[in-house]
Amino acid sequence: MSDSKENLKSAASGLSPLFHTHVIVDWSARSKPSPAKRTRDAIWWAAARIDGGGVSVLEPEYARTRDCALRRLARLIAGELDSGRRVMVGFDFPFGYPEGVAAHLTGKACAFTLWDWLAARVKDQPDNTNKRYDVAAEINAAYPGCGPCWGRPGKWPFPTIPVKESERTERGRHPPERRIADRCAKGSKTVWQLAYAGSVGSQVLLGLPALKRLVADSSIAGRAAVWPFQTGLRTPEAPAVIAEVYPSLLREQIGDCRREREILDCAQVRVNAEAFARLDADGGLAPLFDGASWLTPVQRGVIETEEAWILGVGHEEALKGALPTGKP
Repeated sequence: MSDSKENLKSAASGLSPLFHTHVIVDWSARSKPSPAKRTRDAIWWAAARIDGGGVSVLEPEYARTRDCALRRLARLIAGELDSGRRVMVGFDFPFGYPEGVAAHLTGKACAFTLWDWLAARVKDQPDNTNKRYDVAAEINAAYPGCGPCWGRPGKWPFPTIPVKESERTERGRHPPERRIADRCAKGSKTVWQLAYAGSVGSQVLLGLPALKRLVADSSIAGRAAVWPFQTGLRTPEAPAVIAEVYPSLLREQIGDCRREREILDCAQVRVNAEAFARLDADGGLAPLFDGASWLTPVQRGVIETEEAWILGVGHEEALKGALPTGKP
């Protein structure tokens, strides 16, 4: 679709974009710096800018460590805000644990209290060394039996963390396996799986303290809000909004738009940034912040305080339809 046609479509909708810039981040739980040569399973992000209704996608960025990524992302966000541009930043890991976990571990049913609890324990160093498995072992110790966290190399000295999911015991006394959002997003993994294909548990352990650090960065503090914990399930008003995304909602579109020899992580952030930006340019992004239409008031309350929600779940067709068709 040409920029001129996009401008006409945006004007016809009568709605202005919510944000000027959309950034999608693919996080990583590596315990040492990623290779200097760009590779998969590392930290990637892409930014898409809306100008006059048209969308331009910048070349994806790559970072070898979480510390480096956070500093560069803070500069990116601050630069956009200082230029008068509103920013949405999507991270590809869960922002909360299933209902009840925060209260069980911290005494308070609040996601941010759990973020603080994790940040005090993980000790993520500038070279990516971290204590995430020690923290997972502490979580497991808070529950009967073996688990709920699982997935580790067999030789690693964490006997209270099962190697396999089937080795967990007393599951009936463990917290829920999945959040409400996880049950609705096809193919999503549980926060309890720490390793192996598609796992997200280690990214959560390291990602939540990273988000705490990002929103507190002096260059953007007071200008960024975490959706939906600080905004509710509604259109946010903050100049910068941090939201949870699940790039695989666009699995087929990523396959269609992936360039020859392009690293999958790179394609995921690029295509997702473009999709969110194009939907916003067309005036169609706001409903995604309301969550899914079928959520009950009780579920909405849990999502807004403990579990979070995946931006786009319940609106998959709108997000998919925002992308142009065909190979780049």
